[in-house]
Amino acid sequence: MVSSFTSAPRSGFYYFAQGWKLVSQPGIRRFVILPLLVNILLMGGAFWWLFT
Repeated sequence: MVSSFTSAPRSGFYYFAQGWKLVSQPGIRRFVILPLLVNILLMGGAFWWLFT
């Protein structure tokens, strides 16, 4: 099925830039940074446990 959405395709960098603009908003920042830190800690712990 053909989509009726006819705007130009966007690049990955465009979406990264849009996300960065959202992160810079004070109300959204805590909902991005806190889960990101938790994920970094969990994945770091998992890799540490896996490779030691």
